[in-house]
Amino acid sequence: MTTEADVIGARVAAERLALQEGFPRLAAQEVALVTSELAWNLVRHAGGGEIDLAMTNGPHGPALVVAAIDGSPPIADLETALLDGHTASGPIPPEERMRRRGLGSGLGAALRLSDRLVQEALPKGKRIVATRYLVRPTRS
Repeated sequence: MTTEADVIGARVAAERLALQEGFPRLAAQEVALVTSELAWNLVRHAGGGEIDLAMTNGPHGPALVVAAIDGSPPIADLETALLDGHTASGPIPPEERMRRRGLGSGLGAALRLSDRLVQEALPKGKRIVATRYLVRPTRS
C-alpha cells in the first residue's frame, strides 16, 4: 500500500467483501470509508504498509475486520489522535491542515464508523484494527 491506486483498490475490495457478506449498502460504504482512511494513513504517515480484510465471528456475531499494518512505531497517544483535528501530539494548526490535505479526522471517522478500533504493537511496527459488525451492537 504505497499509492493512491492501492488505496482505491483496498476501498473497493472492502466494499465488495461487505456486500458479499450481507452488509447493507450503507454499511458496506462505511466499511469502505474506514478502509480508505486507514489505507491513506499508511501511505501518508507510515511510508506504506498493508491492509488485510477478513470476516470473523465476534461476540456480537459476524464482523468484517480491517487491519492496517505498517513498520512504523505505534501511535504514542492514540486517544488524542482519535480526536478530530489532532495528531498524537495534539491539535493540528489550521495552516498545517491545508498542507496535509485533510482535516485530521481520519482516525476519528474510522472509529465512529466502526464498532471497535484498537492498536496493537508488533515487534517491528503496529497494527490498527477496525471491526464492524453486521448487526451493530448498541453503544452504552
